[in-house]
Amino acid sequence: MLPNGPTFDRWFRRGLIFAAGRAWTPLYFRLLNTIRAEGTDVLLNLPRKGVIFLSNHQTYFTEAIAFYDLVYIRLGLPYEDPLLRFSAAEETMKANLVTEVLTKAGGVTFRRSFRAAGQDVNRPVDLEGVARLEAAIAEGWLLHFPAGTTQRNAPIRPGMAQLLHRTKALAVPVRVDGFKDLLLHKQVPGKLFKKASIRVFPPLELSEFYERPFEKERGRKVIEQLGALINDPPEAA
Repeated sequence: MLPNGPTFDRWFRRGLIFAAGRAWTPLYFRLLNTIRAEGTDVLLNLPRKGVIFLSNHQTYFTEAIAFYDLVYIRLGLPYEDPLLRFSAAEETMKANLVTEVLTKAGGVTFRRSFRAAGQDVNRPVDLEGVARLEAAIAEGWLLHFPAGTTQRNAPIRPGMAQLLHRTKALAVPVRVDGFKDLLLHKQVPGKLFKKASIRVFPPLELSEFYERPFEKERGRKVIEQLGALINDPPEAA
């Protein structure tokens, strides 16, 4: 087990980003494979707090690592300005030492109410986990996966609209493609000479949604607006 504590976590995170950004991510994401990034100017003009990136989800953690690489290595933003974190299912991030290390690098864990260990479940919302997500948004940038699963064509969870309304976050859609092709076995990256992409869209216009009391119908429209950008396209017949 890794030590705990704010000071350790801070320096461990900085050291891991620095080491990976110098020794691994440029080699893997730009030389051995090609990760095309679009819309990076959006990132340069965002506030350093109160931002949530809402992305489709293809692997457990590879696209999160690629997003860290984009923010801190390609664009060269300071490691703690913004403080970038990513959301992850609690059971996933307790799986092994690798996922524990990734949690120290910025994972914000929560218990999904609808799925656990690959099985559908029905349990109460993890309010403590939601509070951690809200705190991460208030303190910096959060990369979040609103479908909550890597399964293709999974719908965006309706609770996403409530999270946005409570936090009044600047919501930035992100579309990733091709990351499953990087997986060597299950969720282990390792394949070479593949192409993937990260596309960052301009922030959603949600001022009217935030100004009014929350209503399910308005929330549904926000989900539809987001889904039109990040959901998987329909498969050809």
